[in-house]
Amino acid sequence: MLFTFITSSVFTQIDKAPPYPPVVLSGTQLIKFTSAINNHAYEIYIELPASYKDSSNKKYPVLYVLDGQWFFPQTIAIREGLRFESFIPEMIVVGIGWPDHYHPNRDRDFTPTRTMLDSASGGADKFLIVIKNEIIKFIDSAYRSDKKTNVLLGQSLGGLFALYTLFHEPELFNNYIVMCPSLDYDDGITFKYEKAFSENHHILNVKLFLTSSEYEEEVFRAGNFSKFIEQLKNSNYKGLVMDSLVVLKMGHATQNAYATGRGLQFLFSRPDIMVNESLLDQYAGNYEHGVTFTRTGKSLYWTDVRIKTKLHAAANNSFYINGASGTGEFIRDDRGKVTGVSLKIENQAIFLKKID
Repeated sequence: MLFTFITSSVFTQIDKAPPYPPVVLSGTQLIKFTSAINNHAYEIYIELPASYKDSSNKKYPVLYVLDGQWFFPQTIAIREGLRFESFIPEMIVVGIGWPDHYHPNRDRDFTPTRTMLDSASGGADKFLIVIKNEIIKFIDSAYRSDKKTNVLLGQSLGGLFALYTLFHEPELFNNYIVMCPSLDYDDGITFKYEKAFSENHHILNVKLFLTSSEYEEEVFRAGNFSKFIEQLKNSNYKGLVMDSLVVLKMGHATQNAYATGRGLQFLFSRPDIMVNESLLDQYAGNYEHGVTFTRTGKSLYWTDVRIKTKLHAAANNSFYINGASGTGEFIRDDRGKVTGVSLKIENQAIFLKKID
């Protein structure tokens, strides 16, 4: 067959070619440093938002990803899909990792206590200072972070460290994605940290997304996940906004991608307010290009030749569609009459005039 001949010819040429350069993630940066705090080497992976270079005054949330050597590429891919469909805003993504010896390094940095099984464990206290005094300070000084909205994402031992951070430096991060945390580490020491924290703190101003996996719950963790969530609820912290998820048909390592996406959706969910029905009636009507807005009950719907879709209100005059990029803002003239809707999609604005 001709296709077989062409394919064979192409790969014969490739086989004879010199070694090819490695694939590099476009738009990313790599910073290497040795910490002055614990004298260990780290790699910091950074990806800036697409609009960063063209918006000199705009500041961005920062998503800090533990185990960056593994999860940084996956996280920026998930983040971009969610951003495209307007589930989350643009943000700076920072992966934190090591240049080599990943497993011994993470065993040291992510664990809060030294155990008999690992003499190198128990470095979480110093690693937390590395993140606070070296990594975050560098990011805040070198890039336009908003300094008010940041996320810490960690899985397994990284999740253990994230919870250690939550109960030892509660104001360092205000958003957490904690996936399959090692709650059984050192005889459940995280439960003890939370109990001690709750005895002296009644306010915890964070959004926390916790996950486990179906197969992990069946085989390994003996109900620790549900026990920990129940303990958190019983502490009744003012300011804590929490959601949890057991990812079905997945295990400890495989739940990560889905959990990351769901966690980011939760942390950055847009408001969905109730708008007075009299206002919805003012928006209802026919607009240019065959677009119609109708009110059914307490909701507004977009209708065109293809679909009828429910709108969600971010404000009294601003609406969005879940899973669709952009927003729509209803515009009034000087007399207060609705004249049209301004659709903002990516960097474009389209005005649809109201016909009747």
